[in-house]
Amino acid sequence: MSRRLAVAALAAATALYSIPALYSIPAAAQLLPPLGYGQTRDITVVPLPGQPEGMAVDPVDGSLWSGSNRPFAAADVWHWDATGHLLRTYSLTDHVPAEHGVNGITLDGDGRAYALDYSGARAVRIDPDTGTQSVYATFADLPTCASASATECEPSPVDRPAWPNWASFAPDGTMYVSDLNQATIWRVPPGGGPAEIWYQNVDFASLYSVNGMQFDSAGRLTFVVTMSLTPSTIGHGVVYRLPVTAGGSPGPLEQVAVTGLGDGLAIGASGKIYLPISNPVDNGVEVVDPATRSVVDSLPSPADRITRSIPYSTPASVAFRGTSLIVTNHGLLAIDPHQWAILELGVGEAGLPLHYPTGLA
Repeated sequence: MSRRLAVAALAAATALYSIPALYSIPAAAQLLPPLGYGQTRDITVVPLPGQPEGMAVDPVDGSLWSGSNRPFAAADVWHWDATGHLLRTYSLTDHVPAEHGVNGITLDGDGRAYALDYSGARAVRIDPDTGTQSVYATFADLPTCASASATECEPSPVDRPAWPNWASFAPDGTMYVSDLNQATIWRVPPGGGPAEIWYQNVDFASLYSVNGMQFDSAGRLTFVVTMSLTPSTIGHGVVYRLPVTAGGSPGPLEQVAVTGLGDGLAIGASGKIYLPISNPVDNGVEVVDPATRSVVDSLPSPADRITRSIPYSTPASVAFRGTSLIVTNHGLLAIDPHQWAILELGVGEAGLPLHYPTGLA
């Protein structure tokens, strides 16, 4: 069965039997017993240059994708099989070492990976069947609205370059991308090209702005602003959601919860939101319940974060596989390279299905 047919079969079964978890339980990922709630096991230590960020799980074979965000180093993208055996490393071509490397990673239904590269502010598509790379999308360096006469600008008092950080596909193949610097959510049309401004808000202006994103079961784009600078939530993360109207424009903004300094984001089948916390004092994964608009748990236990074989160290990105989250242990302040690792955290539920469009040019 081809990859495209496999993804289509999974989608059809999900619709027929109303099992939203089905995308998240590939057979290859069931080699180990499920973890209990809050339990962690090590999957692999990442190669140098380390500092993994971005996480995508292949819905067909359970394989894993991540990349190196280490400053002033090669922008390497790693692909492991479901057990954590490294299949191949892709060094992004034309990457100029910069303040950051690879950020978010997502997949389409044809098995191609999309890596967001800070250098060049671009999304690079990788085809694992051929090894070829191509620039799928680019993101503009916007002038500040306070100083610009241009119609397109960033709602921030400080002019900073684009920082594409997280990508989520909509069912029609549109890619939505957060900009951690420019308080902007970008829209990339199916097939790629220059990104278009989709949503901006002055309340998002921050040192660390819009970050992890995913569509919820109602089709609303749910995302976290890592560090709010607005008076009522200053110093905290804030989760928001935006509906997409029939015409494709954003609907009214809704605040969901005030949180820790959330980095990535994943949504469970229950609707709960899982946020890896980038605060090096915390190092956990917060669980947000939209029904109560509050943080209801933080995983694993504080003791386990510190005493386990590989301590949690600024976890950055998460993605569901089965009833676990696959976590990038980013290790922002780590001295021991052994802490740059991929971990698995049991959360007791499967993930809400992601969208994997096929046939993108």
